[in-house]
Amino acid sequence: MKPIRIYLKVLFVLALIVIPLLFFYPYLLDKLGCFLIYEQSPQKADLIVVLNGRDTERSLEAVDLYNQGYASLIIMASGAKQPGSEEFWRRVGSNFRGKIFFQSATEAMGVPENAIKLIGNGVTSTYDEALATKQFMSQNDYRSILLVTSKWHSRRAYLTFRSVLNRGNEIKITVVPSKYDSYNPGRWWTNEADAELIFYEYLRLVYYTITLRISPITILS
Repeated sequence: MKPIRIYLKVLFVLALIVIPLLFFYPYLLDKLGCFLIYEQSPQKADLIVVLNGRDTERSLEAVDLYNQGYASLIIMASGAKQPGSEEFWRRVGSNFRGKIFFQSATEAMGVPENAIKLIGNGVTSTYDEALATKQFMSQNDYRSILLVTSKWHSRRAYLTFRSVLNRGNEIKITVVPSKYDSYNPGRWWTNEADAELIFYEYLRLVYYTITLRISPITILS
C-alpha cells in the first residue's frame, strides 16, 4: 500500500503543477513574446538609423519616417564582406550596379541618393552597428536618432544602443519597430519561423548581458 500512496502523492503534486500551466501557459508565452518589443512614438531626430537584416520591412518604415519629415538623413552600417566577394567583383567589374538592396529599395521609393548614407567598415552584429553609429554621430555632432528595426529585435537593439551611445554622452534614442513586421507576439509559438526568432533572440539577450554589450545599469533603469 505504501508504494501506491507515494504514487498518488506524486500524481497529486504533478497535477498541482500541470493544471495551472494548462490554463496560464498562453498568458506566459504571450508575455515572453511581448517583452521583446520596445516601441516609442516617432519624434524629430537628426538621423534615421536602420539596422541590418529584414531589409524590406525596415526600409519601408525608414522611408515612411523620412517622408513624414522626422529626419532628413537615413543611415545604415555596411555589412561585412561575404565569402567570395573579391572574386565576385573581379568578375563582374563595372557590369554590376554595386548598391546593396537597402540603397536600391529606398531610392526606388523616392528617397534621394544624398539622403542615404552607409557607415562603418563592415559590421557583423547589433553591437557593431551601435559602435559604428556612435563614431559617425560624434564625428558629425549629431545628438538624436530614430532607431528602426523589427519588432522582435527592438528591445535588444534599444538596450544595446543605449549602452553604447550614452557612455559619456547623452543621445536621444527613439525606437520605432517596423509596422510591416509580421511578427505576432501573442501567437508566436504557433508559427515556426517566429518561434525560432524568439528562441535565438532570448539567447542573444543573455549573451549580450553576460558579455556587457548591454550594460546592467541600462537594464535596471
